Amino acid sequence: MESILDQVMTSKHMDNLKNFNPHQILEKILEALAEREQEIIRMRHGLAGYDKKTLEDIGRKYNVTRERVRQIENSSLKKITKNFDQTYLKQVEDIANGILQEHGGMMSEENLTKELLMIPGDNLENRSAIRFVLNQLLKHRFHYIKETPHYYNFWKTPEASLDFLLETIEQIRELVKLHDDTLELERLLSKVQQSEFYTKNDDLTDKVVVNFMDITKKLEANPYNEWGLVEWSSIRPKRMNDKIYLVLQKEKRPMHFTEIADTINQKGFDHRKAYPATIHNELILDDKYVLIGRGIYALKEWGYKPGVVSDVIEEILSKSDRPLSKKEIIKEVLDKRLIKETTITLALMNKNKFARDEKGRYFLRQNEA
Repeated sequence: MESILDQVMTSKHMDNLKNFNPHQILEKILEALAEREQEIIRMRHGLAGYDKKTLEDIGRKYNVTRERVRQIENSSLKKITKNFDQTYLKQVEDIANGILQEHGGMMSEENLTKELLMIPGDNLENRSAIRFVLNQLLKHRFHYIKETPHYYNFWKTPEASLDFLLETIEQIRELVKLHDDTLELERLLSKVQQSEFYTKNDDLTDKVVVNFMDITKKLEANPYNEWGLVEWSSIRPKRMNDKIYLVLQKEKRPMHFTEIADTINQKGFDHRKAYPATIHNELILDDKYVLIGRGIYALKEWGYKPGVVSDVIEEILSKSDRPLSKKEIIKEVLDKRLIKETTITLALMNKNKFARDEKGRYFLRQNEA
């Protein structure tokens, strides 16, 4: 699933980004190093088309110890910070700082990288260049917050408040809990905008709210782009039965068991593959699903009733205060079953259950005077 920031992320720094070339900046930075030092840095960090290598791999190539490789790497990084034109690094710092400020001072590494590469192009060379500069050369300027049980890894400016992030997330979480159901992003933002917490905090914008939601582990979107608490089965379904129910509920129509399996796999809830036979077994064994045609299932909560066609007709007639015509019965049965009209006609021929009056309308034999 793509990041929700795609829906709100538009950079105010387009002019700066137009002439921003991360790979070119990296090459200029590395000019401060000798040839072997450059190659070691490229291999160690997977830069400029090089595969990322371990200390042992690089040591074998140069016939030195892993500790010697580490020493060369550290000394090279120090040499870079002292011996190259700092305007290149300042350019990256200013753009990254502006983007972070625009998003509340905090942003996941993935989304910060994506924003920085909006104009230059999101390719492997640019990505590795950006991450090298952030992690190795600008780590004194920005703080890297490691993953915890409450949030994912993210970058922040020194002045950004972690308490403000956690408080904002808790306020959003309470709104979602109160609603007690999943919410599309637009509706969730509308609820947040109406909250007292939002109106009292000038620093909060839709962009900041969405960005904070992307950092936290407490809120998440399901494959239908609906937000809720991460522990809800409608957000992160763990059992196959939960996935079946969610697919039927969101697709809002009866589906063949093979189509349900295909949809589960396409939505990518997790890495567990859904097999048609498994899906069929789940549908058969759980009475919240109703077979309404050949291999086609619906949710019982939609008003579908279990049983063969004659059982459905019997229920329809028992609830009617008058005999019904064949046309009326067919219409009502087709609202509950995906079958051919001839199947309904054949079921009506059961004289032990159904009788006809002088006008050809059907009633239950047990109600016959």
